[in-house]
Amino acid sequence: MYDRPLAIDQVLLQLTEQPKAIAELTAGLPRARLHQSPSRGEWSLNDVLAHLRSCADMWGKYIATIIAEERPTIRAMNPTTWIKSTNYPELEFAPSFRAFTRQRAGLLALLRPLPTAGWSRSATVTGAGRPRERTVLEYARWLANHERSHVKHIGRIVTSPRSDLG
Repeated sequence: MYDRPLAIDQVLLQLTEQPKAIAELTAGLPRARLHQSPSRGEWSLNDVLAHLRSCADMWGKYIATIIAEERPTIRAMNPTTWIKSTNYPELEFAPSFRAFTRQRAGLLALLRPLPTAGWSRSATVTGAGRPRERTVLEYARWLANHERSHVKHIGRIVTSPRSDLG
């Protein structure tokens, strides 16, 4: 899922459009719909957003590091571990979403002017099995593909017949 082949322009388009899609899907929803799980064991819309922010934190930081440094070594951290050090799950949806879109604007400001060769810049990533080389493009693709699946997830939550919480 995360390594679905996308060209650079497709990555940039998805990273630009997906926050807009989330905004459209969640516009006008009452707090109860945003913060309550549609059914037992399922994430609320706010939980999905918290997860997306955590992934954007980690993968966006790796992208920025790879762009800024020459062949850095990065110790990977799972976003599900990182989220435990944040307050994202407790935040209200609207300010959390604004922070997400600001962060995305910053990431796109790094990526858009990057020459094609810059997308091939790499880092050695440790902490998740044997060390691996990862590129800016790989992390940006992962982020775009991962978010794409969660935008669909958000759509399912919003339209779910069990999502009658408000």
